[in-house]
Amino acid sequence: MSVTTDVKKTGNAVTGRFTLKNLPTFDVAEATKPLYAVLGVADLALEQVKDVPADLGAEAKKAQALLADVPAQMSALPANVRTTAHKATERATDLYTKLTIRGERLVTQIRRQPATEAAIAEGKEAVKKAEAAATAARKSVKAGEKAVEGAAGKIG
Repeated sequence: MSVTTDVKKTGNAVTGRFTLKNLPTFDVAEATKPLYAVLGVADLALEQVKDVPADLGAEAKKAQALLADVPAQMSALPANVRTTAHKATERATDLYTKLTIRGERLVTQIRRQPATEAAIAEGKEAVKKAEAAATAARKSVKAGEKAVEGAAGKIG
């Protein structure tokens, strides 16, 4: 598609003629496809609604009966929440107690194992040796101090 236009301008006059070629085309059939798709969805929904069972009236009555109970349920809601919270707290406390007992048993079992008892005994022995080494080091430092004082006294 092409469009030919005469161009005329007053002041700083522009005159002439130009032709626009290869203008984009607007395909109406392509542009209306999304609209048709939406209408198709609506039509399908209406078709499926026709297939709803005839006992919808009975279901509506059940729903009305449930809705009639809503005010009573709302007034009982605070008590139900307190009861549920209390039960949840009891369950959490019970679980915590059971886990505490289980952990305590595990520690007792580990402490009673021969390997653990041997490690504790070795640790105590290492502490005794470290204390003895510290005492020996202190005595050695004192002896060194006396030797330095004696040498200093001889020098002068």
